[in-house]
Amino acid sequence: MNETKWLTGTDGDAMLEVVADRLSPRQWLLAAAAYARRLWDFLPPGVLQQAIDCAERATEPLTPEQRAEWERKIAAAVPEAVGAAELAQRDIVKLADPDAAGQDAPVLARPNQIAPAFPLFQAASRHAANAIEWLGEAVNEAAAAVRVLFAPPNEQMLENIRPLVERALASRTRANGAANNALRLKHEGDEHADRSAGVKNKRIAESEALEIVRKIEEGRPRTEDDEFEADLKREKRERKQLARVLREIVGNAFTPPRFEPAWRTNDVVALARGIFEERAFDRMVILADALLDADCDEEAVLRHCRGTEIGAKEPPQHIRGCWVIEMILGRYEPLPAPKPGKKPKPRPLDDMFDFRPLGDDDPRFA
Repeated sequence: MNETKWLTGTDGDAMLEVVADRLSPRQWLLAAAAYARRLWDFLPPGVLQQAIDCAERATEPLTPEQRAEWERKIAAAVPEAVGAAELAQRDIVKLADPDAAGQDAPVLARPNQIAPAFPLFQAASRHAANAIEWLGEAVNEAAAAVRVLFAPPNEQMLENIRPLVERALASRTRANGAANNALRLKHEGDEHADRSAGVKNKRIAESEALEIVRKIEEGRPRTEDDEFEADLKREKRERKQLARVLREIVGNAFTPPRFEPAWRTNDVVALARGIFEERAFDRMVILADALLDADCDEEAVLRHCRGTEIGAKEPPQHIRGCWVIEMILGRYEPLPAPKPGKKPKPRPLDDMFDFRPLGDDDPRFA
């Protein structure tokens, strides 16, 4: 890892190895909170969102008593949050009649009758019920991730929250997929019922309905290569996300930027404070102009505000904890110098699927 790779690379795990033994408790908390913030959109308003907001805003580590109080509030809020999410999902899939998911046969006037479209309605109801259940699971998993923010802030906090966030997001995706299938199957059922109303051979029409269900539920066939490719993409996405978070909190881990006290004019400080409080990161460009008016000539600061860092393939995704905002507000914590001769701490291997490039000193050669 060198300065260029730090500023432009996408391997967040390699970057973490360089700074893991030098991050402050607040920086660990800010990194973990950035992950929890990814869950914001599907958390019902209330305690769980407030907990993320509290963790982001904390300028000092919370006391053990404060952490325990938040853990209690989160635990108490989970049943209501899950219920609210399930209710919202139920409203989305209500046309598919989720309460009929356990119905095994159609209700008919005569036993020898056949309802050709019933397999489609039956599958729609089952998917609707799954959509509700799985979204509840996603909120439960999200709450577990939020709870991690109130453990002692250290490397373990980040290690714990990353898989929980990914699991919650995957559960939400699965729930949304089930909801889409439910509504599609209900639509197909309505159309099939109309088409088969006048046909003589109801059993053939029923077989056609079963085939429609099979195609929708199976989707595009996935091979082992597809699964492996999906794992690679997920791994790459997770590392890229961590790289963005670390750059946003640390800045340049090799060359700390210069910042003169004279640049903290009233306008600059007011803008920075407003951006932090309101998460109004669209104002970062305005902040760059205010810094220029204050005679700021530090290219790294101005480029970060404008999203034009040299070599960066994408603009930064600003978070609470952005190093420029923290520097303006007097809260930036520069990394201590690495200990002489100390090598970066290798990341523990969680499973057999580890796609990091191999080096001569890699623990996987042991």
